[in-house]
Amino acid sequence: MSYQNPSSITDSACYVQAGETIITNKTDILVSTPLGSCVAVVAYDPETKTGGMAHVMLPGKAPDNYHPDDKNKYCHNAIEYLLKKLSNFGLPPEKLEICLAGGANVLKKPNDTIARAMVSSVLHFIAKKNLNIIAAVLGGMERRTISLDTTTGIVSYTCGDNAPKVLWQYLHPKQ
Repeated sequence: MSYQNPSSITDSACYVQAGETIITNKTDILVSTPLGSCVAVVAYDPETKTGGMAHVMLPGKAPDNYHPDDKNKYCHNAIEYLLKKLSNFGLPPEKLEICLAGGANVLKKPNDTIARAMVSSVLHFIAKKNLNIIAAVLGGMERRTISLDTTTGIVSYTCGDNAPKVLWQYLHPKQ
């Protein structure tokens, strides 16, 4: 699954699996499943309280002959899809604020290239799209999770078995 209709989310927490992209404008909490070398891209608009998360598994772009259901496992495809779905809610890319987590060498290999390639691919594509990264926790050796509470605008993350920490709090405009 690469997109879940916000009206079909019934629980307050919605888990974003590897290779998935989920968008919501409901009062939900988007939570990544554990991130090793994967990178989660969180995009949010504080004014409309609309946000989304892409759980990116692979660097670069999916090959042309790749199965369409699996293309969003790749960085370029997943972020492009996230932006497209958010634009369906009337949110142009320049209105979005981005938080990132993941890209860790959890296997602690001395010559790990996948984690570095993931981080590099995500950062390069986000720069190419002129997106605004406001907070990130990338690299290291421990798995992470990241969550977005669309009601409060709080982005939290965990590192290893540690308690959640606030990465960023979006300030909602006065109503």
